[in-house]
Amino acid sequence: MKTTNTYFNSEHELLEFAKKENICDDEKLLIQIFTSKNNFEFIKKLLSIFTKHFPKSTLIGSTTDGEICNGKVSTKKTVISFSTFEKTNLEIYISNKFKDYFEGGKNLAKSLIKDDTKVIISFIDGLRGNGEDFLNGINSVNNNIIISGGLAGDNSEFKKTYVFTKDTILFDGVVGVALNSNNLKIFTDYSFDWQAIGKKLTITHAIGNRVFTIEDKTAVEAYNYYLGEAVSEKLPKVGIEFPLIIQNNDLNIARAVIGKEDDGSLIFAGNLKIGDKVRFGCADFDSIFNETQKHVDKLLGTCVESIFIYSCMARRRFIPEAIEAETSVYNKIAPSSGFYTYGEFFSCGRNKLLLNQSMTVLALSESSICKQNRVEFQALKHSKLTLQALSHLINVSTKELDILQNKLEFQNQTDPLTKLYNRRYFSEVSNNLFKISHRDFKPLSIVMIDIDNFKNINDTYGHSIGDRVIIKLAKTLFRLKRESDITCRYGGEEFIMLLPNTSIRGASVYSEKIRKKVEDTTVEIEEEITITFTISLGVTQIDFINDKNIETVINRADEALYKAKKEGRNQVVSL
Repeated sequence: MKTTNTYFNSEHELLEFAKKENICDDEKLLIQIFTSKNNFEFIKKLLSIFTKHFPKSTLIGSTTDGEICNGKVSTKKTVISFSTFEKTNLEIYISNKFKDYFEGGKNLAKSLIKDDTKVIISFIDGLRGNGEDFLNGINSVNNNIIISGGLAGDNSEFKKTYVFTKDTILFDGVVGVALNSNNLKIFTDYSFDWQAIGKKLTITHAIGNRVFTIEDKTAVEAYNYYLGEAVSEKLPKVGIEFPLIIQNNDLNIARAVIGKEDDGSLIFAGNLKIGDKVRFGCADFDSIFNETQKHVDKLLGTCVESIFIYSCMARRRFIPEAIEAETSVYNKIAPSSGFYTYGEFFSCGRNKLLLNQSMTVLALSESSICKQNRVEFQALKHSKLTLQALSHLINVSTKELDILQNKLEFQNQTDPLTKLYNRRYFSEVSNNLFKISHRDFKPLSIVMIDIDNFKNINDTYGHSIGDRVIIKLAKTLFRLKRESDITCRYGGEEFIMLLPNTSIRGASVYSEKIRKKVEDTTVEIEEEITITFTISLGVTQIDFINDKNIETVINRADEALYKAKKEGRNQVVSL
């Protein structure tokens, strides 16, 4: 394959460039257009030129927040990228006929993916498009296909973006091209390097990519409280520089603000859900560029003929005078083009991720000749000593705050004597599990446990021995619990267990196993002197028809426990 890139200035210059570079109209010619000229009539006239002179070609395009042409970064220009393939077939799709972006991704995948599809380059509306739902829709059809591209931009005006083919221009739509081949070699990578700062915050109300409250403050109020009025007043434009960062396994993923509503809620480029723990993100010049050589070195030993870069607008806007350094180095390896997006698509194994603040790289080749010579990145130094010190202070303070927050969170959730969850935690999690069980019609059982004749143990041996009995039972319950079970000290000598996806029959069998194990357990008082103890257990299961809240279920488990004690103790009773 061969890729050549140029700026569009006029029809005449374009045709002269095509003639000079020997670019011929062909079914295996892919044209990508990246334009910051966010004007419907301009795009329409531009596309008529390609319809006229390159009717056989496949064309996809997007409006931008900046363009990349042969590694050089520009604004307010239009970049044309021509890629001529020899052994790769192209198939295109464009649509806005879907109820939501999950369906949009699903429809695109069903239309484009074939047995030999290697990668799909796709662009979607940057403001109304939910990139995360779109990728999940694709994944529901096929989770092996690599997806590259991103969300269209509009020069940070946040009014309207377009995606297009030769004959269709869409607002609030999706476009994609499938590259089908048994010979095409693909390399993908991404760089992030934004830092998460400050304490962890909890998303307290969100639907999809619209966040209503953070820490029970409106999303705008949260930005105002933590980052100041100067930042919150400039949302959503400045929000791209201060995203929310969530940790997905070992991957930090940013969610950038792309819209602000009158009720104080904010629209983000990707989904956030209730309970997500987030931090504000901020960029550090040196940390971004210090990683560039590492990413470039990944291409050593890789077959590369063309490189496409889909990078976040925040990177260009954060360091506009120097950002070209991280794109131009790739052009030393192969012709490089792309654009600055409102969100980037990246495939990681079977996962398809929507990223913000990142630079994603898609390298393609039909050749078996691999890149061997190392390309040196000219490291840049930008931060002054005071800024470096401030950055270091923020990093250290954030880590210390994280340790303290985790410690306090642990203390708030656990019983100090047994180290099991406490009643407060049980109240929170049991309500959530009750709602999930009702929603999914999956069984949920509760086991209430009490130590038999515990007062006699205390009176006979003292409270310190009573505590050791409680600890012994707690350890036994913890060892016997399954991964999904939640075991809590409910108070005094009483314990409670939540058993998700477990019927009353299964819970009763499990409870009998616990009872027998405890009956055989001993607690050492002095050397060669031990005592034994027993427990009573009350078991019940959620009733989807009659139980309106978790308290009803707990009360029924308590009734079963009372019955077990009344009928002789050391037994399991189910109600």
